[in-house]
Order: sequence, then C-alpha cells, then structure tokens
Amino acid sequence: MTTFWFIVYNIVFLPLIWTGFKFLSLFNPKIREGFKGRKNIFRDIENWKLDPSTKKIIFHSSSLGEFQQAIPIIEELQKKGYEIIATFFSPSGYKNSKNLLPHVKKTYIPFDSYSNVKKFINAINPEMIILMRYDLWFNFLYYAKKKNIKVVIANARYDEKDKYWKLNFVKSIKKTMYGMVDKMFVIDESDYQNYVKMMKGYDTKVIKAGDSKFERVYEASKSIKVENVINPEIIKNKKVFVIGSSWKDDEEIILPVINKLLEYGENLMTVLVPHEPKETKILAIENNIKSNYENLKSIRLSRIENYSGENLVIVDSIGKLMSLYSAAYIAYVGGGFKTGLHNVLEPAIFNIPVLFANEVKNSDEDEILIEKGCGILVSTRDRFYRDMRKLLTDKEYYQKAGDSCKLVFSDTLGTTKKIVENLIN
Repeated sequence: MTTFWFIVYNIVFLPLIWTGFKFLSLFNPKIREGFKGRKNIFRDIENWKLDPSTKKIIFHSSSLGEFQQAIPIIEELQKKGYEIIATFFSPSGYKNSKNLLPHVKKTYIPFDSYSNVKKFINAINPEMIILMRYDLWFNFLYYAKKKNIKVVIANARYDEKDKYWKLNFVKSIKKTMYGMVDKMFVIDESDYQNYVKMMKGYDTKVIKAGDSKFERVYEASKSIKVENVINPEIIKNKKVFVIGSSWKDDEEIILPVINKLLEYGENLMTVLVPHEPKETKILAIENNIKSNYENLKSIRLSRIENYSGENLVIVDSIGKLMSLYSAAYIAYVGGGFKTGLHNVLEPAIFNIPVLFANEVKNSDEDEILIEKGCGILVSTRDRFYRDMRKLLTDKEYYQKAGDSCKLVFSDTLGTTKKIVENLIN
C-alpha cells in the first residue's frame, strides 16, 4: 500500500498541492513569504557547516505553538550532546522562533517533492526526526524510512471529531503515513486507545507519555517577575483582572461587564492585552472606552509612569502577558469566539480562575480546565457578568476554582523525561 500511495501522491496530489499554494500566494502574503523563505534552505544548511561527527535530530513544527511544546524536549536532548535542527512549515513559526533557543539552527521544511526531501535529509544526515503533534508529509516520511532514520511523533493527539477519518481513501493514506512512523508519544489514554486501534497491522509503537506543553508552561513560569512589566505599587491591594490576547469579539462581551462591575465599587484593576497591539487597534479601544464606558479610565502601559488612578491598563507591546498573568486575581483568555482560543495554560499555572469562550475549537486544554474546575466557559454577556460577580464576592467559590488549577498540571509533569529516556534507551 505504501508504494501505491507513493505513486498516487507524487503524480496526482503533489502537483495539486503545489498549484494550490502557488495560486493562493497571489492573495496571501504569508504563503508568498513561505515560498520566498524556502529558496534559502540549502544555502542555510551549507552556511551552517554541520559537524559530521555530531549526532543530529530534526525537530519539525508546523508553527510557533508546536515549537514551544518542543522546547523542553530539545533542551534535554541538547544536554545529551545532540545537535538540533528545527524546521517549520509556517513563516510566522519560523520568524517568531528566532529569539527562542538561539543555539538551535532553524529553517523551513522544504516543499515535499521527492528530490527536495532527498537533498534536504542527505545534507543534514539526521539520526532521528521528531514531528511535533502533526504536520506529516508523505515524501519526507518515505525517504526517512528508506534511509532507516528513526521517525517519532511527540504530543500526538487523535481528533475524534475529524470527519476525514471516515473517508476510506483519506483514512488509507493517513494510516500509511502514520505507519512510516516508528514511535508515537500520545497525550492520554483516549489517544492511546484510538491510535492503537488505528495502527493495527503496522509496526508503529504507540506510547502514552503526556503533553510537553504543560511542562513548557510550568518551566516558563519559574522565571516570571511582574515587576519587570508593571510597578507592583500600582496594583497593590487590587483585584487584577488580566484579559489576554483579546479580539474585538471578546472586548464586546468584557468591557460592558467591567463597566457595570465598577458601579458596585469593586476594587478592580483591569489589564487589557490585545492580540495585536497595533496603534490603530489601541486607538480604537481607547475611543470605544471614552465614548461608551463612563466608569472606565484607561492608560497605556508605555505611559504607566504617568499613572494617576486609572482602572484599566492597555498593554501596547508584546511579550508581557505571562508576567501579567502571574499578578492576576482572575484571567480571561481571548480568541475563543472567532479565531481560535489562545493559551489557557499560561494563566492556569498561577492557580487563578480562567475564563474563556470556546466556540472555535483548536485545542483540548480548555476542556481539561473545565473538567478540573478552574476553567469557566463564557457564552453570553449576562452569564459572564454573573460568573465575575461570584468570583469577586464569593471567596470560597474563588478559592476552589483557583486551587483546581493545580490538578491540571499534577499528572502532566515528567513528560519530557519520559519521552527522552525512551528515545535514548
């Protein structure tokens, strides 16, 4: 079956994929950027002057989120003497990863033609290829298998709602691709059972290990210092409500509720962190507040030295969110109404109640937080108001929700050690 799909993929699917991406690049600047960046792949490898005596591992991540999950595993493998080459599918992942792990060499994964893949893998000559969660490419796997290079998937998640698994021809090619993988480290028992059932008849070994994303968040939280972002005196004795990665849809729910809560004299300091803090976005938020919310007085974080009692701080720069979460009494994580929910684990690690919408599903962490009791779902403005009032006035309810966050991480730490020991041994 592998040979059959190899022929069909290269004769039928690959030309369609190439044509589709080329067409979309006419309208999408990110796709154009991806084509441009891939022109330099082999020049980059040549400039690296890789030491042939050093064992190498390719870590492939679709984008930045998957690379962040890989960081704990990469750091452990570097301690074992491996040289890491990180590859990315998306331009945003490649660009935004540059300040992370500066000693790791980074490039794009090449377009998946057989000749490209062969040249790429031979130039690096890795001992192992580790794919983070998903983003499998047929020729990449096929040639790695032909070269007897170990291929591993870490943080594998089986999406039971993926309707494409129900299409026989899609199921067949996907099973063939997963069948070229030596080991899959899955997140939980459900994933384990689903993949074992799916991979019956293949040599792929399925191992339940957990999710390294939790460990990444846990390790990152250790070095957080809120005083590097905002003067602790400004937020002293206040209940700080941090709104992380907000979009307009989130703000339309949140701002009227905060305005109403302040009528009750709540000692509330709100910190609003827009998803993209562009000047036009910040100005729009400021104008909206002045025009519609008489109880809200805002100041930008960049002007915080002029603070004079404002109750809403608008963060107009990036890289501050996790530090702000560490000082929060309650957090809201944006994106769940329209674009896809952002990282709910970052506030949860500080043992505070986390509110969010999840109308657009792009992860499972929201369900874990709700199940454990520290995640609170936001669906309507009225419901959000009631939940906020209860968190602000009912100490027992608040404490129970915050303490429940500890359960989110209690069973997940140790994932990296488990994966690395299995790979090395």
